[in-house]
Amino acid sequence: MLLKYPPEVDASQLQKILKSQWKAYLTEKPTLELCKSLIMLRDYNISGRITLIDIPALMHMLQFWRMAFLKCSHNNGKTSSYNLRALLWEAGCTVSNKVLECLVLRFAKNRILTIENYIMALVRLHLSHERYHNLDTKMKSNPLSLEEVSFGFLNLVYLAT
Repeated sequence: MLLKYPPEVDASQLQKILKSQWKAYLTEKPTLELCKSLIMLRDYNISGRITLIDIPALMHMLQFWRMAFLKCSHNNGKTSSYNLRALLWEAGCTVSNKVLECLVLRFAKNRILTIENYIMALVRLHLSHERYHNLDTKMKSNPLSLEEVSFGFLNLVYLAT
């Protein structure tokens, strides 16, 4: 893989890498939107690229999230949005009712949640948590709660798409 791709890959190149091994990490082939979201997890300099060294960590996260999803999934890659709290719990996350409602409104279609939308929700939660801690270290008296940052970040992402 080191010789086939440049030292830094963008979303389309990550999509090609994941498509070659998608069955180990997902239940369906990855979309470009999913790959863009995964890039955001490791793109610290906001260039739209990640290094090849970051790819195994992303694949490990995908595999962990896939196993958590399959514990609650009954229809091969799809589940009811009512299972989202349990799915988040399996992935090690807890959210307030308000944030959960926002996640369902944003990522579930007709009360059905796919594994791709579940992963997108986890990415957004991870990024909002990271953003909150960055704000917290910059502002000692941070008037915002983690719920407010998460809710705002999820709504901002919803409005942008």
